[in-house]
Amino acid sequence: MFKKDPATLDNKSEMEKSSADAADDANSQASPAMSAEDTQAWHDRIVAAAADDTILLELAHQAPAVPLKLAAIEALTQEASFKQAMHDFRDHDKRLYRAAKSLWETASGKRIAAEEVAALIANARNLLEQDTVPVNRVVELDHAWAALNSELLAPTAAAEFADLSEKLGARVRAQGEHAQAIMRWLATADQAMAELNDFLPSIAHGETPPAEAEPLAVALLELVQNVPDSNDVRCAEKISTANRLLALASSAVQRAAFLLTLPAAAFAEDGSSDNEAREKQLIEQWRSFPEISEGGFGEWHTILAARFAEWRNSSTQERQRGAEAHSAQERERRAEQNKKRVSAIQRDIEAAETAHAEGHIGDLSRLLAAIDHALKRGTLNATLTQRIEVLRAEQRRLQEWQSWGGRQGREQLVAEAQVLATQAKEKISIKAHADAIDKLRERWKELDKLGGASNQALWLNFDGALNAAYAPVAAHLEKLKLERNENLTKRELIVEALLQAAAKFFPPSAEGVSANPDWRAVNQALEDAQVAWRKLGPVEHTVPRKMLKGENAITTRYASASQALTAPLRQAHGEARSQRETLISAAKALAESDVTARDVVDKVRKIQTQWQAVAKAMPLPRRDENALWMVFKTATDAIFSGRDAARAAQEAEANAKQQVRVEIIERVAALAQLTAAAEIKRALADAESAWRAAPDSRELPKPHAAKLDSRYRAAREAASKRIAELALRAEQVRYDALIAAMALCAERESTPEPGEAQTAHLQARWDALEDLPAPWKAKLELRFQGKANTTQAKPGKKGGDSLQDTLLNLEVACSLNSPEEFQAARQRLKILALKTAMEGRQASVTTPADIERWMLEAAATATPDDGSRDRLATIIAAVRRRSSR
Repeated sequence: MFKKDPATLDNKSEMEKSSADAADDANSQASPAMSAEDTQAWHDRIVAAAADDTILLELAHQAPAVPLKLAAIEALTQEASFKQAMHDFRDHDKRLYRAAKSLWETASGKRIAAEEVAALIANARNLLEQDTVPVNRVVELDHAWAALNSELLAPTAAAEFADLSEKLGARVRAQGEHAQAIMRWLATADQAMAELNDFLPSIAHGETPPAEAEPLAVALLELVQNVPDSNDVRCAEKISTANRLLALASSAVQRAAFLLTLPAAAFAEDGSSDNEAREKQLIEQWRSFPEISEGGFGEWHTILAARFAEWRNSSTQERQRGAEAHSAQERERRAEQNKKRVSAIQRDIEAAETAHAEGHIGDLSRLLAAIDHALKRGTLNATLTQRIEVLRAEQRRLQEWQSWGGRQGREQLVAEAQVLATQAKEKISIKAHADAIDKLRERWKELDKLGGASNQALWLNFDGALNAAYAPVAAHLEKLKLERNENLTKRELIVEALLQAAAKFFPPSAEGVSANPDWRAVNQALEDAQVAWRKLGPVEHTVPRKMLKGENAITTRYASASQALTAPLRQAHGEARSQRETLISAAKALAESDVTARDVVDKVRKIQTQWQAVAKAMPLPRRDENALWMVFKTATDAIFSGRDAARAAQEAEANAKQQVRVEIIERVAALAQLTAAAEIKRALADAESAWRAAPDSRELPKPHAAKLDSRYRAAREAASKRIAELALRAEQVRYDALIAAMALCAERESTPEPGEAQTAHLQARWDALEDLPAPWKAKLELRFQGKANTTQAKPGKKGGDSLQDTLLNLEVACSLNSPEEFQAARQRLKILALKTAMEGRQASVTTPADIERWMLEAAATATPDDGSRDRLATIIAAVRRRSSR
């Protein structure tokens, strides 16, 4: 719909008071009256451009009404787009500017809030990862969250922060409770230590039996074992002090108890060696007790030592009386021992002489060393001494011959040992490395046997290098030992858990036997033990070898503990398997009956419920459970498959009638892809006839019929919209063809005398013009052929002003501004229109046909000036914008 010209106003007083400029302003500010179809078309364009802010901004500028502009702005999604809309409408429309500003503030507020929320959530997660959560940091987070605008927060972010806040609160509460538990434990430990410390002096003096200290020590030991946090420094120090006190108390109690067990009678008067040995044994036993002189308990040690010394002194006189007899016996024994020593030395001298004769310097050195050791206990006669000196001289001579070769060999061994020590600092094969060390030591021993020269420095270098090389081997062996002990401990716990489970579920007493034990728990306990046992690896490689032998072997005890649960569980599994097989038989029998019967589903559900109850009461091993379940499921699925097949046959008959309408809907839906409006209209008419001729929709189920009707209407509406789009596109294309025709006319007018080839080329281009309506092309044909007037003068006007009047009429009708030099002429036209309207008592209305006629007259005018050409281009652009609405 086009705007009315101001000349149509019939109020005389207003026309007399209004100037031409005021009429122009009123014309530019008046809003066009739009039909419901045009408004809906604009709304459809806004909806179609959803999520594309560039198109929405263009629509906000092009929309003819403020509500449509506001709808386009409200459809924007990006913060930058809201800001651009604020900038574009700041000085044009305050309502649009305020709407864009409100949306921008909301979007930016959500973005800033999202950034702050992300930072707060990250800080909360970092606090959760810390070992100790600072309370002040948690309070700061809560205050910062409370300061946020809750309306701008995403529900997921709020829920996530609430979860983190709850976890932080729980951590803070747990820390407080943990600290209180530590303080209570420290106070209780101090009290227990004080009580034990006050009780020990009476034990040392013998005033109190030592056994009475046991309850106090046990109480303190339980406190040490139940420490709330062994990593706490205060707890660790208190544990160390308590352990030291327990050790001191244990020593005092042991010594006091030992003093009570000493015999009251003295040793026998004969001073026999048995009595002396007994006394020494008691003394050694006394010395084996830990010393208690540290920690301020030296006084206890003195008192206990004095009591023991008093007992020892009571038998001093008896020992002295037997000393002389014992001394005589000792002299005789020493004489006999000396005789044996001399005989042994003589045999070694003879063996050394034989080794010298055979050239075995190693055996010679060894025997001479043994002889020297024996000589330390006494001298020999001159003959044996001379023979020994001869052997020593020969030893030195032979060692001088072998000194050079033996030293070279040992130095080589030292170098190889140092290489192994260097390799030990890198990544090595433990077994190969240990074998290399053993081989080097064997080679050193071979040199010793051969009597090779050696010295203390070489040996120390060799032994030190091999000790350094052996360090990773020793560490590896120690690690293996610890791992095997840890593995054994874990396996002991598994065996103990099995024994406890057997005692719990199957108590030995007849009164305690459960009629229906929790078989699921029994099975779970057995499976947990088996999984834990397998995770610990092969038994023969992961536990100490001594724990794999005998009746107390870990494997024997594990098998026995497992059997205590496996035997009754296997029996229960057999009964449960029988129950499942009965249900399978019932399901198969039901599948062979009439599956379409009304009560079949209820029977199947009942059997399935029974299966679930049996499976819940007594689960079978996974393999057996799956096998039986597949058989049962196959039987029940056969029942439902039969019912589905019967139902499908019934639905196929109804679908055949429904398919006729579905095909019509699909044909109509495909029309939205066509490009010819006439073809779409013909197809719509054919579809409507076919739809009326299709089977009555009342024969179809109501939900299906309603759904098909809805789909058909939607497809028809889409086809109708497609016809409207094609019509709008054709409307726009003809203006493009008009502009192209005007350009061809201008090109021909710029060449007054074109050649034949150029004329033929222009004519071919003119004939190739499409989409230009025949009346328009006929109107421009005269200008193209050069037969049109340049002025198209009207009666009563100057010939040169006819084109300018036409352009003025078009600018007024399209609400376009005229150049400054034509303002007076435009005012005259308006006054003339007002006068005509007043005289005729009828409003003058500019119709679309008038605008089209004036536009074609201006386009058919030959050789227009540049200003007129530009004005006409602006007018054509305005007219095509109007037609697109």
